[in-house]
Amino acid sequence: MSTGTPGLAPDAPVARAAAGRDRYPLALAPLQVRGVTFANRLFFAAMGVDLADHAGGMSEALDGFLDGLLGSGCGALVLSNASVSRDSILQPKGLRMVTAAHADAMRPFLQRAERAGVVAGVQLQHYGGQGTTTFTRGQPLWTPSGIGSKAVAKLDPRYRTKAMSVDEIHAVQQQFAAAAALCRGAGARMVQLQASNGYLLGSFMSRHTNRRTDGYGGSQPARNRMLVETVAAVRRALGDEIVLGVRIGIDDGLGPEGLVPDDLNEALPALEQAGADLFEASFYIADTFGQLAARTPEAIARLHGQVAAVRRRCRVPLGFAGYVDGLPHAESVLAAGVADMAGMARALFADNDLILKTVEGREHEIHRCLWDGKCFKDKYNPRFDRVYCCVNPKYLRPA
Repeated sequence: MSTGTPGLAPDAPVARAAAGRDRYPLALAPLQVRGVTFANRLFFAAMGVDLADHAGGMSEALDGFLDGLLGSGCGALVLSNASVSRDSILQPKGLRMVTAAHADAMRPFLQRAERAGVVAGVQLQHYGGQGTTTFTRGQPLWTPSGIGSKAVAKLDPRYRTKAMSVDEIHAVQQQFAAAAALCRGAGARMVQLQASNGYLLGSFMSRHTNRRTDGYGGSQPARNRMLVETVAAVRRALGDEIVLGVRIGIDDGLGPEGLVPDDLNEALPALEQAGADLFEASFYIADTFGQLAARTPEAIARLHGQVAAVRRRCRVPLGFAGYVDGLPHAESVLAAGVADMAGMARALFADNDLILKTVEGREHEIHRCLWDGKCFKDKYNPRFDRVYCCVNPKYLRPA
């Protein structure tokens, strides 16, 4: 029987999921942020599936994929990597949020999410030095100090970078604000800034990629400045009613030469003061992403320890999605005080119905993620025009 979540039909997926609250009381408990109610603490974390149309708008394929996630039982989902700039693209079918047409194309899905009781957010992205020149008219990629990505350079024969001027920094901040205003007009309940994984906003925070000596580099507070100012600009564009999240890198895998958790000591309160309502902790960059390949108890414990330490410094909720493979793991993450929200990307990609199958006692029917990382590698495989899965029959990888 449904718990009768207010405002939802008894058979709505999030209401059906709430029926398992006795088994997963923390994961399925509601959360309110800035007046927006999340039906539970579970979210589909942003995952680039490269299904937009060639103009960067919502396509039938992307709409269908996301529609399946509306029925997953998650309280929230985040549409990934909507580029804020015409000149920042990674894949030709990546999502964009640059024009009114992009917002108009997304509006019907956001309206369906609202009716389903799911908080749908849009992740705003500037790829920086981890974009490609192949799809951006050959222009050099904007970076804090001209330092690019060895991993991406191997894939892009025209790869070039340039250090940004202060005027260009301000231009990008305005692009994020303009994209946020488009999301607001389209009906998004949440906007998330991608400030992790080596992309532009996150690259400003790392001493590896930011070697500037002006007001945007030279010390950790100065390296944080680009993101803090962007959050403030986006908050002004969103107003007071829309949740603003920040996916923030806490360790880029480069040791003391890069970004480490202690570097967030001053960043977190500054970002909260600027208007951030939620954080999502993330790890690694393109050049170090292989460190996430092995899902072992030791790797999970190490990540949990770092995230929990960051959570103790936050005054707003912190989410985490690393290696979370289902409701039991999500419940343990919350119970241990690692995070306030538990996200899943690959696990829900492998089976959109994982949550409902679990609460309804149908665990034996779940298509379990193999954690082999092949879905991420599909993005760079010239044979494929999208991301596939090893186990989900809806989008099995071609032989």
